[in-house]
Amino acid sequence: MSFVTAIRRMENADLDRVLEIEEESFVTPWTRRDWLYELTENPINVIFVLDVIENGIKEIAGFIDFMVTFSSSTISQIAIAKKYRKQHLGTELLNKMIEHLKNEYNEIVETITLEVRTHNQAAIAFYEKHGFEGVLIKPAYYSNGEDALYMVRRLI
Repeated sequence: MSFVTAIRRMENADLDRVLEIEEESFVTPWTRRDWLYELTENPINVIFVLDVIENGIKEIAGFIDFMVTFSSSTISQIAIAKKYRKQHLGTELLNKMIEHLKNEYNEIVETITLEVRTHNQAAIAFYEKHGFEGVLIKPAYYSNGEDALYMVRRLI
């Protein structure tokens, strides 16, 4: 595939496409109401979408949703649409998040944290490749009783 990418803040008009990616990416996807809260009400939340422009047509290919609290940032979700996976787009989103944290928070944010399902080896490998380390297992963390691996990456 040959395309151009651009990353920007999510807007209300992006919600339907983000929900489509959400549905195909997660075991227990968030609802429209969950997303509206993240987008319009959560004061510590940031959401970026990644646009792919191919043959003059623009489409959202993925998103990253994260929070910033004090000296830490937490990735709530990161997802790439199935047809765009294995193109390093997740890396682009993660790099944009890190750039944002460094530029907007002037070295106040020291760590990035996240939880990932322990069976999701592809996601764990992605995070490890980007400097995250698993530090503990959270038993029965998810609504279906599945364990989560809590991972941390230091920024400074």
